Amino acid sequence: MRLFLTFSFVFSFLVAPAQSSKTALFIIAGKLYDSEKNVFLKNQEIIIQDGLIVAVGSALKKPKGIRVIDLSTSTVTPGLIDAHTHLLFNQKISRDGMELASKVPADERIKRGLDFAKETLLAGITTVRDVGNSGQFLDIQLKKRLGMGKTAGSRMYVSGPILSPPGGQFGRLYPADSFLINQEYRVIKGAEDAKSAVLEHIKRGVDVIKVCMNTDNRVLAPDEIKAIVQTAHQNKIPVTAHATYDESARDAVLAGVDGIEHGYSLSDSTLSLMAKHGTYLVPTDVSREQGKIRVAAVGMKGKEGDEYLNSALTGFHDRLNRALKKGVLIVAGSDYYNDIPGIQRGQGSADVLRSYYEAGIPAPTVIQFATYNAARALGVSDQIGCLKKGMKADLAVFRGDLETNFPTVFSEVEMVIKEGTLFQSH
Repeated sequence: MRLFLTFSFVFSFLVAPAQSSKTALFIIAGKLYDSEKNVFLKNQEIIIQDGLIVAVGSALKKPKGIRVIDLSTSTVTPGLIDAHTHLLFNQKISRDGMELASKVPADERIKRGLDFAKETLLAGITTVRDVGNSGQFLDIQLKKRLGMGKTAGSRMYVSGPILSPPGGQFGRLYPADSFLINQEYRVIKGAEDAKSAVLEHIKRGVDVIKVCMNTDNRVLAPDEIKAIVQTAHQNKIPVTAHATYDESARDAVLAGVDGIEHGYSLSDSTLSLMAKHGTYLVPTDVSREQGKIRVAAVGMKGKEGDEYLNSALTGFHDRLNRALKKGVLIVAGSDYYNDIPGIQRGQGSADVLRSYYEAGIPAPTVIQFATYNAARALGVSDQIGCLKKGMKADLAVFRGDLETNFPTVFSEVEMVIKEGTLFQSH
């Protein structure tokens, strides 16, 4: 299991001319996903004006002169949300992939991040939460660039450098690679330093604090994580925790974090504690298809590779289903930052939803993880994550019936609308 956990870390469309966000749209949807009620509705219509949804329902009165888009053979969902991305990181699946990716100059990382943001948008993901491995606040810069509206890309919520114990997120590094720690992390040295780090991040403009609870052999001390959570919450900033081990996740939950990232080996008792405290889980799992690619990339072939992959996927699926049964809020997050030939960033990010479906989760609930639940975790469920009056007009359109044929239709993104601006695939 340790090797597969390492994947979590070590682990086309063309944009048509965008219509003005001021263009009014009358959408005819064959099926529409209601993320609050977790149901697909037939024969619905949506009216969009000035980048907002002004009406949703059947037999709506069509405003005069409005542009009509007939999607009567398609499925319309809220724009998807990926709550665990790394748009400023692109890593080959190799032993030195992390080091090589971190040596890319900052300006090149920003440039490539803009491309990844566009690819992500065109996969139907209109919003992402970027949670570190982005240098020293390069994510803030990328968010500002995208906010200028000169290039298409997913809306960003960002964390800045990950707050970590000594050593960053690594059990051990070669001396020549120690630059990674100062470049990619904010090392915490005591409770007072933890408080200062949070205040520094908030001053820079982060939307969330991301902490690394454990490396292979180090953990944040209880007083450190407590200081982080208290300081962040006093300033109305949420905290989410990278925690791959059960004990570390439990410590984070008891300290009051809002979310757990990964949580590969969570026990039933920790899941019950999460449900009691309202702590969400972001399961950064992979589909069987991507799992095969990753296993092969590290040299595991034949029976060995198959047995290892089957074991890992069984563990992922079991943990996810146990979390659901315990009542834990599940939030979609891909943790996709890999440089895999033939897989665009958006495709890689969207793959996490396929992994949930392969775990036996029904299609409506899978989409809810990436819409309503994710918006709740980001604290913006009054703006995005569902299709109703007053919400931002973020929509993903899939060619076909997503409810009854999820595996095939999920790959058929027909168009994406972000705040009323339409992007058409070819």
